[in-house]
Amino acid sequence: MVEPLLDNPRSLTAKVAAVLGGAAVDRPQLTGFLNSEFDPFLNQLFAQGSVTPREAVEALEGRPGFVWLAEEPRPSEVGAPGAEKLPLVVMHGMTAPTAGPAAAPSIDAEIVEVRSRSELRAWHEVYCEVFRGDERGCQDWQRIHDALGPSGDRSLLLLLARVDGSPAATGGVYFEPDVAGLYCFTTRERMRGRGLASALVHASHAAAHARGINRALLQATASGRPVYTRAGYREQQALPVHVSRLTRPSQAAVRCGDPPLNNPPPTP
Repeated sequence: MVEPLLDNPRSLTAKVAAVLGGAAVDRPQLTGFLNSEFDPFLNQLFAQGSVTPREAVEALEGRPGFVWLAEEPRPSEVGAPGAEKLPLVVMHGMTAPTAGPAAAPSIDAEIVEVRSRSELRAWHEVYCEVFRGDERGCQDWQRIHDALGPSGDRSLLLLLARVDGSPAATGGVYFEPDVAGLYCFTTRERMRGRGLASALVHASHAAAHARGINRALLQATASGRPVYTRAGYREQQALPVHVSRLTRPSQAAVRCGDPPLNNPPPTP
């Protein structure tokens, strides 16, 4: 059984698969979806038992991705050949009520909902800079935003913080009927210490609360955990995950908003 704290990202990944024509992974101990050649966040697999790093690497089929584990691997497995391709990170599953202070934090910035192509490009630029991502994944996000964003079914909200008109920080919220999942929170290094992350969390909670959703969850890194604790989050469980940021070679880099290339569909 997959950890309940991961039900929301699993639901989001399945929905992204329907948009991008992703490939389902259905192995005895590992299930999920491979949706992107370039973005690890869009490829997420979920263990239902013991999974070795080698098995995780094989299941990703050369793509970047997240492999959420049911249990931490043994030291002998972490040091096995090939395991260096899939570093182990311990994330922290946290939850919070969406009801909170009515007034937004006072910051010298504006928080906007991503709606236009130019706003999406700005959002993705910050996201890639902070996460050291591949800019070629922007077309994937363009299709996702078209289908799930404000002009689609509205299950996905992307937020952008600007300081003096310059893109500075990002956030994302995936809405289910009873919970809002917070993802993709990034702040450019030179813009940190301004309260942008707290303001983005507040905006996310306000949007969820306006929909009648009373609970939010996220998976925080060790460095991000204090920010979310101050925002009212409480840790529920440690969540070990293998993270691969490998990308397949490509003959051309494409800017977000350019016409799609005639690429073959993802390999199943």
